[in-house]
Amino acid sequence: MKLIYLIITGLFFVCPGTYAQFVFFFQPEIYGRTVDGLGSFQVQNLTGAALRGQVVITVQETVSKTPVVTITTPVTNIQPGTVSFPRNVFSGSLFKFSSNAYANITNQTKKIPPGQYAFCYQFINADKGSDDYENCFDAEIQPLVPLALIYPADGDKICQKRPVLSWQPPIPFSSSMRFRLLLTEKREGEGVENLLVNAPLLLLDNITTTSINYPSGHPDLKEGKTYVWQVIAYQSNVVMSRSEIWEFTVQCTEPGKQMPTDSYRELKLLVNGNYYIANRALKFSFRNNYSIKRLSYAIYDIGKGMKKLKDCPEVLLTQGLNKVDIDLTEMELEPGKQYLLKVHPFNEPNIEVRFIYQDKDIEP
Repeated sequence: MKLIYLIITGLFFVCPGTYAQFVFFFQPEIYGRTVDGLGSFQVQNLTGAALRGQVVITVQETVSKTPVVTITTPVTNIQPGTVSFPRNVFSGSLFKFSSNAYANITNQTKKIPPGQYAFCYQFINADKGSDDYENCFDAEIQPLVPLALIYPADGDKICQKRPVLSWQPPIPFSSSMRFRLLLTEKREGEGVENLLVNAPLLLLDNITTTSINYPSGHPDLKEGKTYVWQVIAYQSNVVMSRSEIWEFTVQCTEPGKQMPTDSYRELKLLVNGNYYIANRALKFSFRNNYSIKRLSYAIYDIGKGMKKLKDCPEVLLTQGLNKVDIDLTEMELEPGKQYLLKVHPFNEPNIEVRFIYQDKDIEP
């Protein structure tokens, strides 16, 4: 029993000495996305006296072992206790970016591209005889919103042998970002990822838009075949985001088109949501508080510079609540493309709803 007591007592004397006297606190998942965010850190000085020195921040992409940036702050005083590092001191720092793709993107956009990173904070004491202190933080930086495919939808059946392929870019988005599209036929017993990489039927690179027509120089997609596709966003040869792999089937032997039977949501509620999916028709409820006989509205093609579409169907109204169906099948809208519905209520502000046109049957 005496031996055990001595060991435990020894631990109480040893452990306090293992605590660092100067500690950095940093949340890389939140503040590691931008160069400016790297200055949002705290320091804890437990020495009991003010320390004079400078902080050196280094950022490295750990998978490729690529240095990105080194930030050296001016010499400053760190008082005892826990304090946020002064923003005015950080803004006067020396920023040295490396010569590689990750560093170039960071320097140009002031945003850290997606990847696995180590963020290291080192305090270099101005007193050469005193200790220096360092803490490193590892984190994966991902896009706030990843790249997402739009059309054809996953599991979709389409009667288009040269479809329009469209997707939503990742956020944050840069004008220098480019897209790579891969598409190939699905084969039983073979992994779709290997098929896309090793045997793509269609490989388009350096795409600057978020939709593209199936190229005329390639053979038509075949009736009854299932295809898989993926889009990759990259910038300066650095992959910024990858979409999921979706599949669709070319099938033109289905019965005639059926209008969807989805519910009639109030038009004003659609304004505050995400893109409304209009499957062959715009369906919404609209309250006519006056004796207006026809709905005053227009539809615009967002991808063509807000070009106003012609020959919109006439919509008759009665006073009170109306359930409105606007048939879009005869307007030559392109599936997957984005459009704007603008309604002009009498004596009220205009109502604008963005929607994505879709053309598919709803399975029972």
